[in-house]
Amino acid sequence: MSLINRDRINAIRQANDIPVRELANIGISRNRYYRYLNNENDLPAEGFISLMSHLLLTGTEVNTELVNGFDTVEGLIIALQEANQKHAVDDIKDISRRGYHLFRNTMARGYLRVASLADVLHAQIVPDEHAQIAKKILIDSFEAVTIWREMDVALLAPIITDIPVERVADYLTIIWSKHWSHHTMEMLNTMTAKFLVMLLGEEQFHREIFNEVASWMVEQPRDAMSFAWWSNLVDHLVKHQWEQVEVDIQIVEQLKMHDMFDNGQDLLRAWQNYVSTVYDK
Repeated sequence: MSLINRDRINAIRQANDIPVRELANIGISRNRYYRYLNNENDLPAEGFISLMSHLLLTGTEVNTELVNGFDTVEGLIIALQEANQKHAVDDIKDISRRGYHLFRNTMARGYLRVASLADVLHAQIVPDEHAQIAKKILIDSFEAVTIWREMDVALLAPIITDIPVERVADYLTIIWSKHWSHHTMEMLNTMTAKFLVMLLGEEQFHREIFNEVASWMVEQPRDAMSFAWWSNLVDHLVKHQWEQVEVDIQIVEQLKMHDMFDNGQDLLRAWQNYVSTVYDK
């Protein structure tokens, strides 16, 4: 398994009519070259750079021509999200194995984070004794995030309710300030709704954080149907307009927007339960 498509390297060499024996001029013997193609060894960084230069490949061309998209961190994240939606246990486990393998080969911590999330998601379907360790690795990794990317939002979303409230609030404050693609914004809305459910269920109610989170959902731009729906739903919940909330939820049920329906129902139940508990006191 390799991040680089080695067969493609050989095809480019042949297309450029470069004999293997010529590679000896840059320090790569015939034996070493073929062992590299067969994934039996790796080239040192200087050797790989020399080979790319000899093949007349630029850095951009290396990324577009040689990198296996599935084995990038982003590629693994996308594949993991798809596998999780289908509850494809074997695929999730395979992504975990690939992530750990690529981490060992490259020492890029992004692969470790994806592999850890794969283990956590796998354990949600098939209980696993390693899940808590994987979850801790993933949660601890957020301490090192200084620039939040779409990948970080995707990693945070499934474990949002396993992280201390104050830390999540800090993360969300940073995340909300950035511009995201439509897909990530939908994920962020769902994640924020789950965080509201978590806040409503806490013994110590964090009112200031709760109000800030709810306000963000109500006031966010409504440039897409799903964004407007979440905004309306939370606005109606803030005003305790329960009947209107039921209508909101029925709309997405009819449209077969299952994720929004499930999370909307969870938020309604948690909100009503909190309100009834406070009023009973």
